Amino acid sequence: LGDAAHIHSPVGGQGMNTGIGDAVNLAWKLAAVLQGRASIQLLDSYEPERIAFARRLVATTDRAFQFINNDGPIARLVRVRLVPLLLPALFSFREARRLMFLTLSQTNVNYRDRALAAGSAGRVQAGDRLPWVCQEDRTDNFASLRSLDWQAHVYGDASIEIEQACTQAGLSLRRFPWSEAAGKTGIARNAFYLVRPDGYVGLAAASDVADTLRAYRARFGLVFAKARRSPP
Repeated sequence: LGDAAHIHSPVGGQGMNTGIGDAVNLAWKLAAVLQGRASIQLLDSYEPERIAFARRLVATTDRAFQFINNDGPIARLVRVRLVPLLLPALFSFREARRLMFLTLSQTNVNYRDRALAAGSAGRVQAGDRLPWVCQEDRTDNFASLRSLDWQAHVYGDASIEIEQACTQAGLSLRRFPWSEAAGKTGIARNAFYLVRPDGYVGLAAASDVADTLRAYRARFGLVFAKARRSPP
């Protein structure tokens, strides 16, 4: 995990979130390989998934730090006059507040087009963080993620093909009733979503689930057994 430590400006307060994201991404992969539930090639997916965001973060914070410390008249004008006027007006818009939340929380970080991402269903693509869905009974789809295991999610009705594919793969299938809230997140009704231990969608498919899942598992030698945990 030492490779997750990098020195950069604290402007923006994103260093801790990034370090946690790095650690979580690498930790579940290390555990899977050490416990014989994945091939060692799985570890090669760590850097491609995390390095782009880390580089962008360092570049952004460096530019922000330089601007804050710039003593030129234009920089002072922007800091002292324009920013106090523009920011309150900007954040009066809900979309601006939402964008800021997604940016600072890093919940918009995705691993699309990486080795562990395959397919799409609805507006949700493999490599996206699993959208949060609040059910009508006030439960949500994130509760099951506490297991830190691979799991399949279906919102609506699970087809016989999906049920059989999950049984054959030893994969836990989580069924959620279809709801308007699920549709608003971009999730497709009755589609198959394979969720990684870190809460990201690894595979998304609306059809041919059995063959697609079989090929996905074979690529990294994945075994969907429950993760072994060290005693407290």
